[in-house]
Amino acid sequence: MNNPEILRLINDHAWSGALESTDIENAYVNRQWLSSSTTFSDELSASLDNAASTSWWFETRNQIINRYFQSTKNHEFLWDIGSGPGVVSGYLQKQGTPCIAVEPSRQGMLGSAKRGLFSIESDLENLDLPTASVHRLGLFDVLEHVEDRQKLLLEIRRVLTSSGELIITVPALNYLWSAADEHAGHFVRYSRKKLKQELNANGFKLKELHYFFATLVLPLLVLRAIPYRLGIKQPLEDESLLKQNGGMLGKLAQVVEVRLSRWSPIGTSLFAVAVKVDAL
Repeated sequence: MNNPEILRLINDHAWSGALESTDIENAYVNRQWLSSSTTFSDELSASLDNAASTSWWFETRNQIINRYFQSTKNHEFLWDIGSGPGVVSGYLQKQGTPCIAVEPSRQGMLGSAKRGLFSIESDLENLDLPTASVHRLGLFDVLEHVEDRQKLLLEIRRVLTSSGELIITVPALNYLWSAADEHAGHFVRYSRKKLKQELNANGFKLKELHYFFATLVLPLLVLRAIPYRLGIKQPLEDESLLKQNGGMLGKLAQVVEVRLSRWSPIGTSLFAVAVKVDAL
């Protein structure tokens, strides 16, 4: 186990993580993790893993997230919590951001390991990371799947260093709620105000907050949200949306999204960067 981030925690913080290697390269299990409970089934993890290589949605989100990391010139490891098959962290690592993938589902963990990521089957809490030991932590379309979000955010606050960052993406705009959210296991869609309030209440302050995927607001309103409110059978599931490559129109929309997302007043997703405050 010669990963430099893991060795840093062991040497500098006396971490005695209960990680056990598997017969698959980069794949580890946390012996203290006893549950496989997750809103992402193995089948869904495999489906998202297959879609990621051609998906306009995933590629655009990755570019928007990576733009922030490239702007910081920070070379600390990112802990990608709820990494799934490593769609985000696998991309970021290829762009020069070193990552650790933490995923409670076996299939998702194996998918991230295949992407070359140091991957751990676990949730965050059961890793028992040292207090104030992690410099950067990511929740990429994860927070909305967590019922007890306060518990998760307080644990993140505990393990982050005083200057550490929490980087988040979440689905946005409650009026876009539809059967697709229920099918995906979402508990919430966020507005800027709601996300800021939730982070502030749990000891964080925002450095950056903006919408993205403005071009999807009208299509999702017409194809998902309005039919849902009218009791019409769901015409567009998340899986079918995420698998689309978009073609030439998608490439054009991608350029627009990446360049304008920081200033968009609306969007189907939110990007946020938060740091912890000195005291709750």
